[in-house]
Amino acid sequence: MSKEYSTMLKVLKHFSGLNKLDAFDLLHKMEVTLFYASSPISTKNLKQIILSDIEKVDWIDPFHFTFLPNGNLCEFVGSNEWLQVYKEKNKFLPDWAMFRVYYFKTVYAPLELRKLTRKNLLGMIRGKDKEKEIQEFLKQHSITMTNKITNRLLLLDL
Repeated sequence: MSKEYSTMLKVLKHFSGLNKLDAFDLLHKMEVTLFYASSPISTKNLKQIILSDIEKVDWIDPFHFTFLPNGNLCEFVGSNEWLQVYKEKNKFLPDWAMFRVYYFKTVYAPLELRKLTRKNLLGMIRGKDKEKEIQEFLKQHSITMTNKITNRLLLLDL
């Protein structure tokens, strides 16, 4: 067995007993973490990334998709300098506005995919420089309000 396969087997042994979707989610988070890691990889750098103590983030999640625990795919919808939004692709329900569910990641926690709700977004940006701007936006608009012409979420224009 080559060294690469031996190393892979050592890592995969830690996945024993996990649900397959949980394992995929964990692997995706590991990919994002490794994307931000400096080379050669150091434990200190990995801890900083996991704790979201990164000085400068150019891109929150470079892969543009993720899987939810229910098995549905979440596809990238749009982004700005601090936020990335994903839309759940439900296998069973039609793509009507009332069935659309959005999720988000921020530069403040690039490994966490959260459901896009007022409470979750405000909780994530509490104490950050965007807090007042987001609060004003949410007083005037629904969190998932889109531009009628471009169909882009207004939240991404902040």
